[in-house]
Amino acid sequence: MVLYLGSTLTYAQYYDEEQMIEDPLVKPHIWSQLKESPTDEKLWAMYFGKDLFDITAEEYQLYEILKKDLLNTDKSYLQEQEQARIDRVLSQSTVSENEFESWTRNISLNFGQIELYFTDKFSSLGSEYVPYSELYEEGEYNLTQWVDEHESRLKELEELNSINNGDY
Repeated sequence: MVLYLGSTLTYAQYYDEEQMIEDPLVKPHIWSQLKESPTDEKLWAMYFGKDLFDITAEEYQLYEILKKDLLNTDKSYLQEQEQARIDRVLSQSTVSENEFESWTRNISLNFGQIELYFTDKFSSLGSEYVPYSELYEEGEYNLTQWVDEHESRLKELEELNSINNGDY
């Protein structure tokens, strides 16, 4: 047991950030639960076979690496699910200008729908809308200003499109 744990810890020391460690202590039942709840300290204690306060410095390093990986994996899964939901909604309906105007009366409440509208409109004009969360993960930019700027950009794109089509 000590030899096996030692080799796992050695692996953690040479850990490549690009590569996900997959169940290094070979406890598949607990590992699958950790994948679902990477912040559950009771599961981590079960995984290491002792209280987290009793783990060695090397085990703690492994714990930090594994937990970080599982949390990052969880975030990418959630982002993929959110994008799939957005794509599904976009394919099911087209938002009217009137709906958009009603949403802008309460931007913080309706921001998800507004972003779907922007995604659809920018795409129809041959451009790409970059979601707010990709540029401002911490939400540090004013949503109203964001919407106003993108409304202006849409009008510019529509005018350019009209000019290019000879509809001016």
